[in-house]
Amino acid sequence: MDLLKTKIFLDKLNREYARMSKDPENIVRLDVDIMLAYVRDLYDALLSNADNGGPGSSKPASVKESVNEPPVPVAAQPPVPAKPAAAEPEDKPAPAPPPPPVVVEPLKNEEPLPTVTPKAPSSAPVSFPAIPPEAEALFEHKEATELSEKLSNQPIPDLLKAIGLNDKLLLTRELFGDDNKAFETSIGVLNGFDSMDQAKKYLLEHCVMRYRWTDKKRLETAKKFVKLVRRRYS
Repeated sequence: MDLLKTKIFLDKLNREYARMSKDPENIVRLDVDIMLAYVRDLYDALLSNADNGGPGSSKPASVKESVNEPPVPVAAQPPVPAKPAAAEPEDKPAPAPPPPPVVVEPLKNEEPLPTVTPKAPSSAPVSFPAIPPEAEALFEHKEATELSEKLSNQPIPDLLKAIGLNDKLLLTRELFGDDNKAFETSIGVLNGFDSMDQAKKYLLEHCVMRYRWTDKKRLETAKKFVKLVRRRYS
């Protein structure tokens, strides 16, 4: 058993349990998955070095030497009868020549085929629902004037590394419908953009309206997330 790893994973389990017990009504599937991952790691640490021949490992039982016994006589096998000689093949008649190929004349169309005139594509533009003013208000930005505000708006090279575990759980639950895969996919896409305009277009089309960021209970969290995304392109 690896005592050092066992202690590390026990501490992680205790910290995660303490955090979940503070707010048991808001335990999500991601919290359960994290606890399961720590339990599996603890299980692996407990079983490590179990098969290295240390104390407690079972040794294979010694194999008893077999007692020399007289060989069993083999019964005499009956003689195998000789195979009869194969009969000489009879002369076969020559195959008949194949019939001459039949030439089939192609059918002649007495009437020409009708021509089909393709229709011109419709020029009517595709209509999209208008973006409400509340969604646009999420992306309003004012230049920082105070030194403290400028320091809090330092550029972020990687959004995934800048978001801690607790913030990740909050953002996943509030802004991405408790879908961890949707959160990680969106962060990866935002990391690949070069400007805030691209990020704004992506968020409006795929996140803001879909997960109802403009609801009163999500509005403040959405504004903080947009501010964090803006720092990625500063």
